[in-house]
Amino acid sequence: MKKTVALAFGLAAFLLFFGACQKERQEPLATGKKEVSESVSLTDRGNEQWRIGNYQKALDYFTQAYKKVKQQGDEKEMATLLNNLGLVHWRLENNEAAMECYNEAAVLAEETGMKRLLGLTHTNRALILKERRDFKAAFEQNGAAIAIFKELNEPRDLAIAYNNEGQIYRYGENLDPALKYYFLSLEECRSINYAEGMATAWQNIGTVYTKKGDAPRAFDAARKCLAIARKLDSKVRIREAYEELSKSHERFGTADSALYYYKKYFEIERELMEANQSERLSQNQAELGLEVKNLRIQNLQNEKEIANNRLWTIGFGILTALLIGAFFVYRYLSRIRFKERQLEMELLNTQKIIDVKEQELKTYIIDLSRKNAIITSLQEETPEAPELHEPTEDEITALLDQKILTDEDWAQFQSRFRAIYPGFFSRIKESNVALTEAETRILVLMRLELNGPDMANILGISPQSVRVCKMRLKKKLNAVGYETVEAFLEYLIR
Repeated sequence: MKKTVALAFGLAAFLLFFGACQKERQEPLATGKKEVSESVSLTDRGNEQWRIGNYQKALDYFTQAYKKVKQQGDEKEMATLLNNLGLVHWRLENNEAAMECYNEAAVLAEETGMKRLLGLTHTNRALILKERRDFKAAFEQNGAAIAIFKELNEPRDLAIAYNNEGQIYRYGENLDPALKYYFLSLEECRSINYAEGMATAWQNIGTVYTKKGDAPRAFDAARKCLAIARKLDSKVRIREAYEELSKSHERFGTADSALYYYKKYFEIERELMEANQSERLSQNQAELGLEVKNLRIQNLQNEKEIANNRLWTIGFGILTALLIGAFFVYRYLSRIRFKERQLEMELLNTQKIIDVKEQELKTYIIDLSRKNAIITSLQEETPEAPELHEPTEDEITALLDQKILTDEDWAQFQSRFRAIYPGFFSRIKESNVALTEAETRILVLMRLELNGPDMANILGISPQSVRVCKMRLKKKLNAVGYETVEAFLEYLIR
């Protein structure tokens, strides 16, 4: 539990540290012209979008306004808008574009004598350089800003510059100089009763005391920040004060208090987000209402043209729907064809395997046939061979029961046969037809589509004996409902 709380407060501390470093960025400046013009209107819209945090839209409005004033050749307004564009780019985390805008704004501000704007560009560039950890260049830019604001006697801008100087020192882990400039910023804010600046200064002072391990001063500074924020009734500042108190309590080991202020912080954060979203929604609704109104006017103006082209629109819509439907049908059919090709390939491969195994089996049978042929030829060469006569039925049965194939040969043959026709022998048993081993061999050889002479040669009997065996087998099968031996074979191989 303690580890989880510590992890959560560590994240809050990181967010606080990052957020506090960005506090004193100035708001976008308004353009100098007082009369109502398109560029001023665009700038006002950009400022409104900036205020509610819609930075991308603010960028669009400021960019359009800048293009307008650039066409007019007004360098003062160009400088102001370039500074505003730099602020928006910075908020969008595009520091390269922001720095380019600040540099161009600084050149124009110096040429047109806009010293305050020049000081602001120095401040803004210093903060970007600080984030890049280029502290030497950051001090040079911020020092130039401090000098300009002192010369112009601008306490508010000077307070912001002092605060930024403190931020640069704090980023470089130089806490004592950072504390010095935070107090200078606080004095300037007090001189003009700039309450928000004082709240920010006390928050940063509290952060430094927390890092230095000075608990009493850290808590005192954070409470002063909270008191000023409540007096201002600024939810943004109250949220920052709660965040600072949460961080301080976590740093000094009071987890319960840290959790309490952390919850307070997130309550305010949620309220701000809801309010901001509501404001954005209202703004978007207003813009949408204006766009709808313009669209209605345009629709009324183009009503006749739309009516004339209605058939084309409908036809185009139907064509589009048909094309989309055809696309999905094509994809569906393509998948079906692909699956069919896969199945065909699998079937072809299976058939090839069966063909190879059948060929192996036939080769094996041929070897057996050759062996039996050799045995037969040797028997024929025997001088005392008896005279051949037509075999009787009993003699055929005796011949078929003779194991011309050895047990080993028959076992090997059965193994290979089962590999090709795995259900053949099991279906013979399932048929409940009482077949002798010799009749089973006849059926096996018939399944291999061998002719009578080949069967006789393999079994070592005469073709007439094979024919008689087939007739006996047919009678036996007729008795159990099979018209022919071939019909029984179809049952066995289906």
